[in-house]
Amino acid sequence: MTTAKTAKIAGLLLLIGPLVDLLVSVSRPGSFPSDHADGAQAAMQAGVQSAASNGTFVQLLVDVGFIASFGLLFGFWCVDRFMSSDDGRAHLRKAGLMILGVALALRTASFAMGLLLATTINYAPAGALDAGPGLDTAVMFLVMEGSFSVFATILNLAGVALFATSVMNANLMGSNNLLTGILVIATAAVGSFLLLLAPLLGDSVFVVFLIGNLVALVQVVWIIVFGAVLIRKSGSLAGAS
Repeated sequence: MTTAKTAKIAGLLLLIGPLVDLLVSVSRPGSFPSDHADGAQAAMQAGVQSAASNGTFVQLLVDVGFIASFGLLFGFWCVDRFMSSDDGRAHLRKAGLMILGVALALRTASFAMGLLLATTINYAPAGALDAGPGLDTAVMFLVMEGSFSVFATILNLAGVALFATSVMNANLMGSNNLLTGILVIATAAVGSFLLLLAPLLGDSVFVVFLIGNLVALVQVVWIIVFGAVLIRKSGSLAGAS
């Protein structure tokens, strides 16, 4: 496969994959429980009941999100294919790709928990999710899904930061490469700190998780822009190879 085609495929994957994943995450009912007057457990129960009222939609979004989540890993893998291996920063791309691979494994486990949650709420008898063991089981799947997702996000932040550092001097993102690198690296540090801190804060856990995910959006925007740049510059990359 030519450099131009590889760069264009990488750009499409990095443009579409994270965008679809983001849309799935923000539109899925119950995926971001909010603070509740009766505490974190009540908030999780409310999240389950919100998902239960849209069970088929939740199932569809889980399936779409699972497919889209591969875009990030394969997109950066394609970047590694056409980037030079002797520019002094190839080891950062390799490390970033390895971390993103682990993140994808955790993300896949998260979607598996989401699938179990969707199956539970779709096939639960009427009233089973109002209280009792059925609701407790659904809450357990939601908690496990969220936990896997948080660790996957932290690893994604680290992996993308390494990749951004490795391409800063590749003349892909214009004259603001240093600023871009600082933003991506700072986002990784701040976002990871907030996501790790959130479980220690009791009933404020969901607010801090939300803030941590909003910080992580800076990286998502960078990835999407990077994908668009690769599509636009795919021809010149082929000429330079």
